[in-house]
Amino acid sequence: MQSDLLWVYEGLTHYLGYVLTARSGLETPDLFRQEVARIASGLVLRPGREWRPLVDTAVAAQILYDAPQGWAAWRRGVDFYGEGVLIWLEADVLIRQRSKGQRSLDDFCRLFHGGTSGLPALKTYTADDVYAALRQIAPYDWKGFFESRVYSVAARAPLGGIEGSGWRLAYGSTRTDFIKSQEDADKIVDASASIGLLLKKDEGMGEAVILDAVPGLPAAAAGVGPGMKLIAVDGRRFSPDGLRQALRATKEKGEPLDLLIENAEYFRTCRLDYRDGEKYPVLERDASKPDLLGEIIRPRAGRPAAAR
Repeated sequence: MQSDLLWVYEGLTHYLGYVLTARSGLETPDLFRQEVARIASGLVLRPGREWRPLVDTAVAAQILYDAPQGWAAWRRGVDFYGEGVLIWLEADVLIRQRSKGQRSLDDFCRLFHGGTSGLPALKTYTADDVYAALRQIAPYDWKGFFESRVYSVAARAPLGGIEGSGWRLAYGSTRTDFIKSQEDADKIVDASASIGLLLKKDEGMGEAVILDAVPGLPAAAAGVGPGMKLIAVDGRRFSPDGLRQALRATKEKGEPLDLLIENAEYFRTCRLDYRDGEKYPVLERDASKPDLLGEIIRPRAGRPAAAR
């Protein structure tokens, strides 16, 4: 009934959903890393973090679930899902590090959610109960850990779990399989990591509706905003492939990008001071640290029936 703990109710289960899918072999480790990279990049490109703490997205969940995508980067959405993945990943990494690999978040889940066999029972809990259970698994200031990441404003996305697990967020010039499938499924074009635009393709019309423009990135800086339409790129009718080709040309030729924008009944060409080509989030291995991320998603042997 109290949605301020959605970073546990939904954030933890969201994290486990990704981890267990990879552990079970339903997706490859590479695809898992692509998903984590996309989540992390989306939160890095959230200037709304500068004024809105994560807990507020939980308290306002009933409003944010149906909020339009426009201005989401500045307003924030139900970020306790994606940010929950990163926060619980960091908690998992910390437990493994502090216990020298003897314990993990699996042990917390077994202790806190496992229960005993028998009929279902309703057992409510508070944030302090979560902290206390985590301390049983690995002594640490868990209250301080979550208060700084959930209840306080934090301009930087919580990338500690990625970095502590032997990886780092980076950007490549080739669309990952995950981003391709996401674009195909949602009929979008995701140029958020490059020029800061998320577009909805208008099938057959040769244009795209701008779902969001990330404040501070080239498109928004040039005056492009949510609700406007992208008609042409560098004088050529818009198409997803045409936009990607034009983005690549900014790096190859060192020239800015011109977008013909329709805003209500007005048309304007916006010049973007951008020369970095296509950019898509990936996880890059940091060989100076153990690959804990690989260990987290490593398949587990089944437990004997008597022990279940």
